[in-house]
Amino acid sequence: MPKISPKKIIIFCCASCILFTLWFKSSLHPITNPSWYQASFLPTATQTASMKITVHFHERRPFYIAYKNEARGLVANPIGQAFAFADIPFTWQETPATRQLDIIKNNETKSCAAGWFKTAERETFGQFSRPIYQDKPFVAITRADNTLLGETEILERLLQERRLQILIKDGYSYGPYIDSRLRRLTPRQVITTVDNQNLMRMIQNYRADYCFMTEEEAQDQLLFSGLKKSNFKLVHFSDMPRGNKRYLVCSKKVDRKTMERLNDAFRYVVHLEDNDE
Repeated sequence: MPKISPKKIIIFCCASCILFTLWFKSSLHPITNPSWYQASFLPTATQTASMKITVHFHERRPFYIAYKNEARGLVANPIGQAFAFADIPFTWQETPATRQLDIIKNNETKSCAAGWFKTAERETFGQFSRPIYQDKPFVAITRADNTLLGETEILERLLQERRLQILIKDGYSYGPYIDSRLRRLTPRQVITTVDNQNLMRMIQNYRADYCFMTEEEAQDQLLFSGLKKSNFKLVHFSDMPRGNKRYLVCSKKVDRKTMERLNDAFRYVVHLEDNDE
């Protein structure tokens, strides 16, 4: 039988003592989480789902473009960046524009609607974020062969031109500057519910003479509508003010602290010339 050295015996005994001490201590004082730690602090899958905010949008190039299960675009991008920056869980939901404000007003879920204009009436039921985007001024889009319209016009002169018909989207607001002049000057109108691409088709087919779009939308349509760009021209207005600001509007189910975190995030990801609101 090999002889064990005294040194090895001492090491073995010390190790045995340490292991016995740890076992004995744990049997008397079981290891638990510290008092400040509670498992309830970690959300379950159900709780995580309930914490999520649904952000409603409708397809409208180039502001909102559906992409897989998300939204991209000039207005959608800063919204997604702000939620990520603030570390607030959310999900995109494509919803008709006509339903979005009803969802916010009903206040049954934690919901927000992307890119709406702020009005006094909407502020009575919705919480508005800081501005997240400002449109470029409205332009008119018309046929290239329309000699009654130049590349630069005065809005009031155009709306008083009785030889021209304007194509108007039913229930749509062009902002207070244009809307007030449409009501006062009552130009000849063709009312429709079609999207921007079909507005252009109607103009191309002589069903109306011109329509209003933000310059972003008009340029996007000229590039991606599939229609021949040379068949159209854009009309800019010397008296047209800067475009309208767009906001995220949320139901009151979204708590105040969450809105503050979102607004802090928008301060970092959105940079407008005038973003004091």
